[in-house]
Amino acid sequence: LKEQKLEYNTIVVFAADHGEMMGSHNRMHKGVPYEESIGIPFIIRWPGKIPVRRDNLLLSPPDIMPSLLGLMGLAQSVPSDVEGSDYSAIMLGKAGKRPTSALYLNCAVQHGGRRGLRTHRYTYAISRLKDGKNEVLLFDNKKDPYQLDNIADSSPEVIRRLTGELNQWLKKTKDPWKI
Repeated sequence: LKEQKLEYNTIVVFAADHGEMMGSHNRMHKGVPYEESIGIPFIIRWPGKIPVRRDNLLLSPPDIMPSLLGLMGLAQSVPSDVEGSDYSAIMLGKAGKRPTSALYLNCAVQHGGRRGLRTHRYTYAISRLKDGKNEVLLFDNKKDPYQLDNIADSSPEVIRRLTGELNQWLKKTKDPWKI
């Protein structure tokens, strides 16, 4: 980019697929709501425009396209049915409305699917099991960063609040999955 004199007018993005468990929690594959699997790297660089920093913005994959279009001055080109949000102002270091959670979903048909949220503090997920029951996971990522202690049974108020927020996500994304 320097050689082509494009360094200052090119947005560079580094992202990847979500991670594999690699034996953590006795699992090898992805598609589970543990931090090792749901964390997706996202690095964006635009010298002179995007301040160098680490940000805790809860960015979801559907937010990438509208945010990039916003950075390019093309926010009006985002189709109205796009589920993601434009966070370009935040990326530029300006004020903006930040999401309080990111949606997690797994549509695997073998068990009826899984939906959940990742907030700055909690990871919350509901799995539909073959027997028709739900498995609920809740981890306090500040007190338990390795997600070893499922606190769902001892945290009814947190579950109630996060279920309400998850229902808002399901409505926003027109997801037929109901809690």
